Amino acid sequence: MKIFFDASELTPSSAKSVGIYRYALGLFSALLKQRAVDDELVLVCNGDNERDFNAACPGGDFTVVRVRQRMPGHLWRQWWMRLGCALQVRQHDADVYLSPKGFVPRGLAWPRRARRVAVLHDLIPFWYFRHAPGYFGQLETWLVSDAFEHAFRKADRLVAISQETAHALAEHGVPPERVSVVLNGVDPSVEPASRADLPVGVPQRFIFAMASGLPHKNQRGVLAAYARYRSLVGGEPLPLVLCGASDVQQAGVLSVGRVSDRALRALYQYADLFVFLSLIEGFGYPPIEALRVGTQTLCSELGVLREVTGGLARHVDAGSAEQAGLAMHELCASPWSSNQREFLSREALGRIERHLSWERCANGVWRVLRSDATSSDRLKVG
Repeated sequence: MKIFFDASELTPSSAKSVGIYRYALGLFSALLKQRAVDDELVLVCNGDNERDFNAACPGGDFTVVRVRQRMPGHLWRQWWMRLGCALQVRQHDADVYLSPKGFVPRGLAWPRRARRVAVLHDLIPFWYFRHAPGYFGQLETWLVSDAFEHAFRKADRLVAISQETAHALAEHGVPPERVSVVLNGVDPSVEPASRADLPVGVPQRFIFAMASGLPHKNQRGVLAAYARYRSLVGGEPLPLVLCGASDVQQAGVLSVGRVSDRALRALYQYADLFVFLSLIEGFGYPPIEALRVGTQTLCSELGVLREVTGGLARHVDAGSAEQAGLAMHELCASPWSSNQREFLSREALGRIERHLSWERCANGVWRVLRSDATSSDRLKVG
């Protein structure tokens, strides 16, 4: 079976799709390791991401099709989804088109025998349409919603990365028999960081939070919760290091913007507490990444974050500064010992091995690629 893996639009420099980018790298590498003798993978990439895929798959036997020297622009992407992709699928005589980004090409010139499979990460754009109307321009709103609706109607199979995403698809009217749940993969371990890797100005003890100006990332809620935490502390409150924003002016807050991978690992590793109060997620890497290194984690009471963390994190109403601030105060009352951190890290690594490994993720996606939709395959966790 020949798989046409479409990473043509992915880029490592886009904050909006960094999670999808990491997913595509991890999935492609794991798919290669589990392929059968007669399976062939064709990686469709651009010049900005080709090196990362080659690095993730050292010695991998796959075909590379570089369709652009750099990350393609908007007009090229529209041409690709309406005609260019179909022509390439025909040229390579692929059996299955696999999109790690959630969209599928139009039917113009599409070869009948090539099935279309799309990985759906979330329905966050529809949240914006309801809760932040006008945030996107009219043209972008139409293009995004039209692309999603097309995938909902025309994909032969949709892979949801969490039960929460599958439920959202069902609420949107997608028949459950066309959806398979295959949980995201998470790297089991990372190279330890040192304090020298921390961004400039980060103190010995601190609370680490991830948020941004995007409404669903709830930066305002994080800052309100932190202000409430400071009002509850009798002595010296811990400072808040905020990643994702760089222009915050609030007492006790050090905003560091986007940081390198090493700096991010150091922030997770040395924080007294990690805070993630997002209002909607399709999966949510950050909480499990903080737990993986043994850092206490406070996050939203979203179903998907409960699904991912498996009881290892503290959950609060992201809209309640009182509740979140009080939880910060309780969790930061005293420093955690190395034994407590090691125990939490072992528990998180065990959860990753049992439920969130790339091996399990690739195995679930291969099952979808090799089979037609059947009633027995509905909403199973891969």
